[in-house]
Amino acid sequence: MDITTLLTPERIAHAQEMSSRKRVFERLAELLASAQDGLSAEVIFDALTNREKLGSTALGNGVALPHTSIVIPEARGALLMLEEGLKMDAPDKKPVQVFMAILVPADKASDFSPCITELASILLQKPLLEQLYHYREPADILNYFNGLLLPTPQYYATALAA
Repeated sequence: MDITTLLTPERIAHAQEMSSRKRVFERLAELLASAQDGLSAEVIFDALTNREKLGSTALGNGVALPHTSIVIPEARGALLMLEEGLKMDAPDKKPVQVFMAILVPADKASDFSPCITELASILLQKPLLEQLYHYREPADILNYFNGLLLPTPQYYATALAA
């Protein structure tokens, strides 16, 4: 899977603040439902909150990666950035400002585990996050985010290994 295909400008939002985790998950569900394939925001919200009940998806360093599997044809993501962080059960107790929600097809959920792990490791890099906070427009955020996630060219990976 190419992680860069998860987002579209329509599924990226910037907000001053959100009053609760519920409001954040409602907004993420709205963004994820914008693909217009008959999947409702309510169904997505329920799936995300049920997954969150199993354990917090807050990673630390101001990042949360809510994710779940659901009956959909292909994976999709939504990015919500908050000016004022929201307190969650993060390991470092820092408020969360970046929420990257991911829906994966239920019949292929295990195929996406390595991609979610890769995305988490990228999002936890403080210098990259600091740069991401400078962008406000969804298209600019998407361009920057895609630049972070582009696959490393094989010749470059080989040179790094040498």
